[in-house]
Amino acid sequence: MNWNTLRDTSIIPKFLHLKRFILDNWNKMQRFFSNFSSKLINNLDVANNDLLDAIQDLENFERSTKTLDRAKSCRYFQLQSLIILLLNSVIAIQFLVLSITDNETIRLYNGDIFVSSSERKVLNYFLHVGEMIPCMVKFFLLHLNQCERKSFLNMFDEYKNSLVQVEEKFILLSTNERSFRITYYILIKLYKHCPIMVCAGFALAHISIAVFNYSSLKSFLFQMVHIAFLGVSYYFISSSGLWFLFIMTLATLFGYYSIDSLSTECNELNSINHYTRTNALSFYYKINLLSNWMDCVNAQVASIFMALYVYLAFHNILFFFYLTQFTFDNLGVKALLIFSNVLISMLLYVTNYLGSIASQKASQLHLAIYRLSIDTGNLFNLKVSLKKLQVLRRIEARKMGSYVGNYIYVDNNFILLLTLECGSLYLLFCANINRNN
Repeated sequence: MNWNTLRDTSIIPKFLHLKRFILDNWNKMQRFFSNFSSKLINNLDVANNDLLDAIQDLENFERSTKTLDRAKSCRYFQLQSLIILLLNSVIAIQFLVLSITDNETIRLYNGDIFVSSSERKVLNYFLHVGEMIPCMVKFFLLHLNQCERKSFLNMFDEYKNSLVQVEEKFILLSTNERSFRITYYILIKLYKHCPIMVCAGFALAHISIAVFNYSSLKSFLFQMVHIAFLGVSYYFISSSGLWFLFIMTLATLFGYYSIDSLSTECNELNSINHYTRTNALSFYYKINLLSNWMDCVNAQVASIFMALYVYLAFHNILFFFYLTQFTFDNLGVKALLIFSNVLISMLLYVTNYLGSIASQKASQLHLAIYRLSIDTGNLFNLKVSLKKLQVLRRIEARKMGSYVGNYIYVDNNFILLLTLECGSLYLLFCANINRNN
């Protein structure tokens, strides 16, 4: 075979063609979703009163599900929340016990719905993980409700108060108030319907599995009692878990829109006609206000963010390891593990993406402040100059954006770090766990 034949049959041209095809379609998808989201926001219109009603419904829903009591109006709210946490913690322990025991009596009285399945231990541990995640969030919310310090949620209360004054825009959303208002409204509507949908799917799946693994009438009755108790308690705990996802998404988008508004205002300050001492001081005041709020967010969610990231990343790799290194008799078990693996991966990487877009905007704002000239328009003021230096030193010392554990900065490089760490953990599993054991 000559060189021309080898060149014709080489896989390199095919690989390059496939790469070009994938990149072209990826760019088309990005343009489609970008245009779709912008058109969706532009075509929607949410009045201030609509959002005020939605926020009021949200606060009522938070109190009814024992998630959060912002107004501190419920006398026994903390006690009720603690009872919900303890009940769900007991359920999580039950699933953990079922994942390690072979005792028939324990399995009967704990309502093991996988009683006749060969992979019942794996499945019960999977349910244990699904119960533990919202329990971790509930514990954080108990602390947040009890904390006497100023909460990062106060910023949203201030925004709510600003909606009453139609003629004035919120101080940090001078150019993006309408976009944030629409986003806030959509997220509230989505969150209110998610807990009941999750619990309905959860209960339906449990009943279907119990019927499919039917072994005896006595065992089936215990399973139905367990499912009824689980469905009620999981509704309250899942509401807390989904609330944390909702509020973190809202906080990230609020930070993104605020930084974008400040970047626009900073660019306007470069104009001689717009630059005044009053405008400059107002601009630096807003930056300090936003920086203080973002530091407050990172400080108050540091522990729960770190705990969730470690817990989710560990179990994501654990599920992936079992999928690749073990075989399962039941195809449904493998499908369930694949679904959980994809769901956790999406949660981790979407969280990273939301944090990175805010951090990217903050970096652009930092550069814009550097370019801002203090003596624009032949105006120099010592107080303004010191304010600028103070802001620059603060951003240089601690970057504005999202943090995991209050010290791991979430930017575009963090996703690479997360992927490498997960890959190292997977190799560690492969090297130390024997599939034959």
